[in-house]
Amino acid sequence: MDNAHLSQAPTASSPPSPPPSSDNIRVWTVTLLAFLVGLFLSGSTMLLFETKRQDSRRQAVVGLTTNAAHDIQEYLNRSISSTYALAAVIRQGNGRIDNFQELAKEMLDLYPGLSALQLVPDGIITEIVPLQGNEKAIGLNLLDKSHANTEAVEALRYGSLTLAGPFQLVQGGLALMGRLPVYLKEPNGQKRFWGFTAAMIRLESFFDAVHLKTTLTPELNYRISRIKPDTGALDVFWSHGAPLERPVSQHIALPNGEWLLSVEPVGGWYAKRVVLGEAALVLLLSSLCALTAYWLVRQPIVLRRMVDERTRELSAANARLQTEVVERRYAEEALQASEEKLRSIFASLTEVILVLDAEGRYLEIAPTSTKRLYLPPDELIGKKIPDLFPKELADFFVSTIRKALAAGTTVTVDYALNLDGEEVWFTGNVTPMPGGRVIWAAHDITQRKRAEEERLKLEKQMLHAQKLESLGVLAGGIAHDFNNILTVIVGHTDLALMRLTPDSPVADNLRRIELAASRASDLAHQMLAYSGKGHFITEELDLSRLVEEMGHMLSVSVSKKAQLVYNLCRPLPAVTADATQIRQVLMNLVINASEAIGDQSGTITITTGSVECTEAHPGGGWLSDALQPGLYAYIKVSDTGCGMDRDTMAKIFEPFFTTKFTGRGLGMAAVLGIVRGHLGAIRVESEPGQGSTFTVVLPAGDAPAQFPHAEAAPWENWRGSGTVLLIDDEDTIRALGSDMLGELGFDVVTAADGREGIEIFRSRNDIVLVLLDLTMPQMDGEQCLVELRRMDPRVRVVISSGFSEHEVSGKFLGKGISGFVQKPYKLSALREVLSSLNWESSRQLR
Repeated sequence: MDNAHLSQAPTASSPPSPPPSSDNIRVWTVTLLAFLVGLFLSGSTMLLFETKRQDSRRQAVVGLTTNAAHDIQEYLNRSISSTYALAAVIRQGNGRIDNFQELAKEMLDLYPGLSALQLVPDGIITEIVPLQGNEKAIGLNLLDKSHANTEAVEALRYGSLTLAGPFQLVQGGLALMGRLPVYLKEPNGQKRFWGFTAAMIRLESFFDAVHLKTTLTPELNYRISRIKPDTGALDVFWSHGAPLERPVSQHIALPNGEWLLSVEPVGGWYAKRVVLGEAALVLLLSSLCALTAYWLVRQPIVLRRMVDERTRELSAANARLQTEVVERRYAEEALQASEEKLRSIFASLTEVILVLDAEGRYLEIAPTSTKRLYLPPDELIGKKIPDLFPKELADFFVSTIRKALAAGTTVTVDYALNLDGEEVWFTGNVTPMPGGRVIWAAHDITQRKRAEEERLKLEKQMLHAQKLESLGVLAGGIAHDFNNILTVIVGHTDLALMRLTPDSPVADNLRRIELAASRASDLAHQMLAYSGKGHFITEELDLSRLVEEMGHMLSVSVSKKAQLVYNLCRPLPAVTADATQIRQVLMNLVINASEAIGDQSGTITITTGSVECTEAHPGGGWLSDALQPGLYAYIKVSDTGCGMDRDTMAKIFEPFFTTKFTGRGLGMAAVLGIVRGHLGAIRVESEPGQGSTFTVVLPAGDAPAQFPHAEAAPWENWRGSGTVLLIDDEDTIRALGSDMLGELGFDVVTAADGREGIEIFRSRNDIVLVLLDLTMPQMDGEQCLVELRRMDPRVRVVISSGFSEHEVSGKFLGKGISGFVQKPYKLSALREVLSSLNWESSRQLR
């Protein structure tokens, strides 16, 4: 009601109005009461509103403070976790960290607010990144029990991370220092203290990284304080705005203590202008107490709902943040475990694993256990392949990388590198990666390559030996049949000359036939010599003396511009060999050396000596069967001629191969056959334009050779008696042998093969000698000899063959042959062999 309404007079029907004084009193009383009630209600409402407004503002500040404290704690934990990463690398390297500078720079970029990283082995600071501005800290001992290093001593005592500070830096500003003790595991299972990993955090940079000024708006005053561990006093080390009176606070947990973040609005919790406005509103609305009451009753409900909703939102946000923190911690632990596993896997690998880009730049080198790197890792990282390798090899590597990137699949290549003066072979698998990069995984295959090369070398040697063996068998077979023909020619010519008068006109023709047959026999001997089955008349020889005896013959056989130089060793162990064959070997080698010198001036050096062989071969490059360990004598012929390439060296011992005119080529083949027949070996060393050296080694005895004096032959007029059984599959040889044996005084019976000979021998008891051919059809000479010995162990058997006495004697060793005659033979040779037999114990008649 207003005053105008109160002053209206009652109508006629109205009750009588009260007295004016009571009305006024009542009006003033009602008005006052209404005013007072309105004042009470509105004032009470305004007071309640102000209280709730302050509560709402406090809750908002609490939320901002909680977020800011959580961010500070999270970023601080991330920054000091760098000490754990460094500790893991140190433990992985068993106390070593070679790439601390690079790793520290990466961590400084990764972790917010982190300003420096330190390595503190044994408590002494040795390395700081960055060093600029921190030089004075180098060499500082954190375990000297000083007041400034209390947290370091505490970290060592409890074996856990401690956070020291804030403290004032010499270069200005405040900083924190986190120190983590690092322990290494000894082989006996004990732990050894290595030192500390330390991280320094500048508060100004740190709070900038945390965005503290953004989170806590300019309308707020705040401070960060701690309780000093030594005095227990409150230490405010960071503040913004005016001093605080009734702030809200949030605790920030640290490894060895806690901080307190306190926040208060600028100007306090009360706003003076708002209070004055509320007082004016109370006065204005005191007459509207009902409406005000209604509004005041209704308003707390609305405010309470708003507060509850905001509280629920903040609680949900806080729960989400806590969940994210837990998940982040699990993810970091899983990542650390994965990194440790990966490092362990790399440490167990023996391969070279590289990461390169398309231009061949080294991006990463896996820390495997291999040492087969072209250069140390720090000299490779960041460099390009063309800057490190020779051009041809670099082009090959770069083209392989581009080929793998273009194909999108793994490309495998083999290549060789020179590492510390040694050729090392690798097989590389080049696999493309996203981003134009490849992984190059290389494995050392040097041993496999060497094994393959050795296998190929042995295969070539085996093929060469088989080829020579096959040719030797062919040459031996041809020479054997040729000798049978020559035996008939030589034998009949010899008999004809014996039966003719010296003045017979055909004697000269027969001698020419005999000369031609002798030359053909020499050719057959060369073929047998090549096959290793030549006719050897062995005796003890001194190679040095043999060379001296051939001096004149050699000097007239070489070019006039070739100078012979002798380097002979005495005394020299004796060798058991055929002097004629060894002379042929030496003559062929010297003539070849002279032809190699040609029309130029040069030197031919003949060297003799002895060598002890302890293995199957006296070194590489020898042509021979397997040599037995023992003492060997050698002849070495060296020349300063034109030399030979490898292709020529591989063919010089092949029959009919020659670098001279057509019609030559058996000389060196015969040399090889003679040497092999004497159980020796020969080696050739030559380079084009550098001359050649031929070395022949022969088995030797322990003592020098003895040379008996020649005596007159006692068998020149010898004659025999009795019946001789001649067994040979050639009709002409049987006829010739019958004539020769008849000339020597024997009666002769013949057989065409071994079986017929056995039957004849069984049917007669007057046979005093069997002349037995070695190679026959039906039953050969070896089988026939066994059967003859079975029937009569004392029977005299002389073997006749085109093969050498050396081979035949070895084949029939212990089987009791009485003698051997080499085809083709003359009557004189047959008389010499038969006269040497023991004829005293004649065969008993059966």
